[in-house]
Amino acid sequence: MKGSNICCCVLLIFLFVSCNKNNTYSQVRYKGGKKHVPPAFGMLPDPNDNYNLNTPISGPLKDQLDKQVSKVFSITDMPGITAAMLIEGKGLWQIDTGFTSKPEQKKVDPATLFYWASVNKLITATIIAILIQERKLSYDSKLSDWYPQFQHAKDITIDQLLKHTSGLYSFNTDSTFHYSKRYYAPTELFDLIKANKNLFRPGEYWSYSNTGYLLLALIAEKIEGKAFAQIVQQRISAPLHLTSLRVLAPDEHPANLALGHINSNTIAEDFSTPLGAGNIISNAKDMVMLLYSLLTGQISDLALTKDRLNDLYPMFEKGMYYGRGIILSDFNEINQTDNYWIGHNGGTEDYRALLVYDVATKAFVAVAVNQHIPVEAITMKLLEQLK
Repeated sequence: MKGSNICCCVLLIFLFVSCNKNNTYSQVRYKGGKKHVPPAFGMLPDPNDNYNLNTPISGPLKDQLDKQVSKVFSITDMPGITAAMLIEGKGLWQIDTGFTSKPEQKKVDPATLFYWASVNKLITATIIAILIQERKLSYDSKLSDWYPQFQHAKDITIDQLLKHTSGLYSFNTDSTFHYSKRYYAPTELFDLIKANKNLFRPGEYWSYSNTGYLLLALIAEKIEGKAFAQIVQQRISAPLHLTSLRVLAPDEHPANLALGHINSNTIAEDFSTPLGAGNIISNAKDMVMLLYSLLTGQISDLALTKDRLNDLYPMFEKGMYYGRGIILSDFNEINQTDNYWIGHNGGTEDYRALLVYDVATKAFVAVAVNQHIPVEAITMKLLEQLK
């Protein structure tokens, strides 16, 4: 018996060492909170459903949606908003109103663009999915292939960068960067990252990291041999005719961008940092069309999109789970209602944005406000008009 136990122990040690030799910090090492089961394929929109993309919603429904936006203005005294909703069997509703700058009384007009903060991550992850589909990259590719200078780079995978399980220190938690409103070049952000140790070994836990998405955008640039802005334009904006959606150039401050506000004061913030993690501008209509195209298989293979929701990690808020650049919100856990959102949100101290597909109503919704206003609550009020 004793000899048999010794043999078993030796075998287990051998297997453990062998596995670690090939995959030092594999995903099976995850020690964090309970993951969410993958959503059923039927939760995604049916590509054959009639969304009437070119039909503007009019009549009572438009009036009700417009009225809800007016109510939000009266309650919150927010500066401006861009919002859009694509409703199955009905068409497209959109509104762009308010002020791009309250102090100057400068109004939102059809050319006004809004900042989408971390919703950018959904776009960056989509670019990576396209490169994986074209076999220019794989989920198992190592960070060291491009950036060997980072701690554990030989063990960090593209998959872990996408899912926020790399353990890399996130530069946005640095107080100098966090409170600065100036532009930071990637090389400057690298210095902040390397000055801090990794939070954990790759795959052990989940921690939201802007660093991972900066690196993903830079890796895409190296693979494609062009700027990330050009990649997004050629791979997403141009094919889908999204004329407003684009990546900000370094230190760019467009005249038609709605400024962030705290109370009634504008904030001179540079929205072109950080690349890949939060430097996209657009109107809500194009963002809705983006998510619709993604979830119906028009950007990348539909099976690959669904695969982005197969490994869902618990986030910092109850009921929210992170996949490969996509967030699943489970309202059974949030407010005990049988519904889900699929998409991404984002924000700063002076901006909030949300882009989601609402499973219950089959509606796509995009909302951005140039102040720290709960866009989730606005989205809920808009969706209530469909019931």
